[in-house]
Amino acid sequence: MFSSPLLLAAIAIEGYAVLAVELLAIRQLTPYVGNATDTIAIVIAAVLLPLAFGYEAGGRASFAPGDEAGVRRQLTRNLLISALILSFGLSHPFLAAFFQILDSLGLTHRLVQAAVHASLFLVYPVYLLGQTIPLVAYCSTGASLPRSTGLMLFLSTFGSFLGSVVSTLVFMTFFGVHITVALTLGLLVVLAALIGWQMEGHNRLVLITAALGLYIVAINSPAAVRAYGIVSNNLYSEVRIVADPAEDSRLLVINNSPSSKIAAHPEHRFAYLKFIEKEVLRRLDTDRPHRILVIGAGGFTIGLEDRFHAYTYVDIDPALQQVSEEHFLRQPLSPNKTFVPESARAFLRRNTQTYDVVVLDAFTNRISLPPDLITREAFAAVRQAVAPDGQVIMNIITSPSFADRFSRSIDATVRSVFPFVSRQVLLETRTGSVATVLYVAGRSEGQPHDIYTDDQNRSFLDY
Repeated sequence: MFSSPLLLAAIAIEGYAVLAVELLAIRQLTPYVGNATDTIAIVIAAVLLPLAFGYEAGGRASFAPGDEAGVRRQLTRNLLISALILSFGLSHPFLAAFFQILDSLGLTHRLVQAAVHASLFLVYPVYLLGQTIPLVAYCSTGASLPRSTGLMLFLSTFGSFLGSVVSTLVFMTFFGVHITVALTLGLLVVLAALIGWQMEGHNRLVLITAALGLYIVAINSPAAVRAYGIVSNNLYSEVRIVADPAEDSRLLVINNSPSSKIAAHPEHRFAYLKFIEKEVLRRLDTDRPHRILVIGAGGFTIGLEDRFHAYTYVDIDPALQQVSEEHFLRQPLSPNKTFVPESARAFLRRNTQTYDVVVLDAFTNRISLPPDLITREAFAAVRQAVAPDGQVIMNIITSPSFADRFSRSIDATVRSVFPFVSRQVLLETRTGSVATVLYVAGRSEGQPHDIYTDDQNRSFLDY
């Protein structure tokens, strides 16, 4: 049916690579443009549309049936060019420089940045990879069209299945995103070398593929990642540690957003953390240990020095505790603290107990807000986790003066569930048009209240 099993393998590898590249692009863009549905849609569009055009372009190639040498030359060229361009768009050193350039040019809107990145680094490589199936079809001989077409589609789809599962659940989880990038692009380079081995001038091809392979490994090596202070880079988040010797502090940065800060002097800590400890945690009675739930563990700094009350931290990244203990806190969590590596909504759905204090600390990144936690249903689930006499504190980076639609909408959403909520603006945290805003509320169910009108005004009885 096909003259070379290697060409059939190329179809499966192309399917694997396209899906893996799509997922890697979504993951690598998260620290810069977030992972909301609109940015993900841009990445998916930048993969599917050029893939379709690639199929069509490959079918128009001017190869005679059975011209395996010509097909091999074209496939080798396509694979090497794709690997080179993708190495710019998926490797951390280039991503960091690229988004700095966009910011300096005034292109700061996240959707614009995502579209520019996808246009430059995804469209053309995927277009070239999409030509693989029709190019290999030129080498199909002595078989019926339906049978050969079915086999090629099976291999491509099966490769896509492996790309979606293996790249995320295996490589990103156990080796890190940077290693996954190196393995995915390295696979394209190795495939190009094998396909082009039988062509004339294969010595030159060996030099090109070796140089490209070494370059891809170098810019995605653990050493290259550590140079940027990155201590964890899995499928959930990119975690960096930024030290400040002047004030003897360390900053935990998750997906390019400052998440937690630890300092030798308490005054150098985040303002919201000082507020929560002073106004909430220190006011708890000490007649019994209180249950405290922290959604969005960060660096586990909320209640860090408290050895009495029982803390439960919830965060989706299972590596966060080990990373924090080794690189940020530089000490293990005390026995009264428990870490639950799980999605917050999943935890709240299964949760059967109530907490005296619930701290919702997952809204500190304006670029990468968790959309499943800013809905009325999510806040209602949080309310169910609050004890009858308990309280909830929500830390939100937003406009203190309601200058944008998000600040007005998030305020209205919070008050739809917690109608009697206080809003504390920490003005010292103001940066540009936003600042840290703390919403503090109780469970507030069934509390009597009225709306005073000219017709019925009992305010003199309610003082």
